[in-house]
Amino acid sequence: MNTIFFKKLLGGLVLLGTTFFIVPKTGVKEGSITNLYDAFGKNPTLTKDFGFSCITRYGGKTILFDSGSNADIFKSNTTNLGINLAQVDIVVVSHGHFDHLNGLDYLLHVNPKVKIYFPFDIFWGAPVPFDATGQEPSVTDSLPRHMQYFDGESTKFTVAQSGRFWNADIAFVKSTQEILPGLTLVATTSPYMGYFSCYPGKSFVEGQFDTHKDDCKQTGLPELSLSMSTDKGEVLLVGCSHSGVEHIIAETKKQTNNKIDLVYGGFHLLPFDRMQTTLLVDKIKDELQVRRVAPAHCTGHLAFKILEEHYGADYIYAGLGETISY
Repeated sequence: MNTIFFKKLLGGLVLLGTTFFIVPKTGVKEGSITNLYDAFGKNPTLTKDFGFSCITRYGGKTILFDSGSNADIFKSNTTNLGINLAQVDIVVVSHGHFDHLNGLDYLLHVNPKVKIYFPFDIFWGAPVPFDATGQEPSVTDSLPRHMQYFDGESTKFTVAQSGRFWNADIAFVKSTQEILPGLTLVATTSPYMGYFSCYPGKSFVEGQFDTHKDDCKQTGLPELSLSMSTDKGEVLLVGCSHSGVEHIIAETKKQTNNKIDLVYGGFHLLPFDRMQTTLLVDKIKDELQVRRVAPAHCTGHLAFKILEEHYGADYIYAGLGETISY
C-alpha cells in the first residue's frame, strides 16, 4: 500500500500519507453538529425517543445542547456514536422540560465538573425570592421567638436552593450574554405555560391541564438558545422554541447584530395547522431571512414538509445520528 494509515486512539493523532490531522478526543469535529437524541432518523444502531440533544464543537470547545428524555437512551446513543462526554466543555440546557434534560444524570456521572448553563428557572434551582409575611403581619409580634421565621428576622428573603442537580457547576442565566467570543446564550421567555395547555386545541395529558385559552396564565417559561457566530452568519441552536422560533430568531438578530445563516433544532410547530405553519415559515424565510434550516424534534411532520417545500436545497436533514457542517 502507498498510503500509510495509523491511528493513535488515546492521542487522537491520525497520519494519512504525509498529512497530519488532529481528531478531537470527544469524537466531535469543529464546525459540526450531531443529533444525539430524537424520534426520527436513519441509523438503526440508535434508539429513537421523543426528546432532543445535539453536540457541536466551536472555537475549540465541545458543547452539548440539551440531553434528551432518558439517561439510558442518551448513554446508548452517545456511546454508539463514539461521543466522549467526559471531554465536553460546556452544556446548555434550553429549558426545564424532561425531554431536554434527563440525560444530564448520565453526563454528570462521567463529567461531574462540566460547566452547565441553565435558564433562570426557580423550579430547577435558581435562587427564589420569597415573602413569608402572610396575612395580618401584626400577629407575628404576639408569637414567641421560637415560632417566628428566622427568629423574628425579615420575612422577605431568598431561598438558595440546591436544585435538581446537586453539586453541579450550574449558572442560571437571566438575560442574553456572550459566554465566549462568538458564542452567545439568547434568553427568551415563552408566552405559554410550556405544557401545551395554552396551545390551540392541545393539552399535555388528556384530562389534565385542560384549560380554556381565556383562562391561561402567562407564566413565562424561561428558555435559552445558543448562537454561534460564523463568517456566513449566526448558527442558531434551538431546543423546543416555546418562546416562538420566530421570536427567538428576531431576538438573536437583535442581540448579535448579524444575519442568521442556519437554525437547527426544535421549531415547535406541532400545535399549528397548515395555514399557521405556512405563515410562520414565510416569516422565517422572507421576513427574518434565515438562509438555511435543519428542523428536528418537536417541529412536526407538517412543518417538516412545508419547510422542505419552501427551502428546497437549503433544507438540511438533521435526524438522529446525522452530522451536518456549518
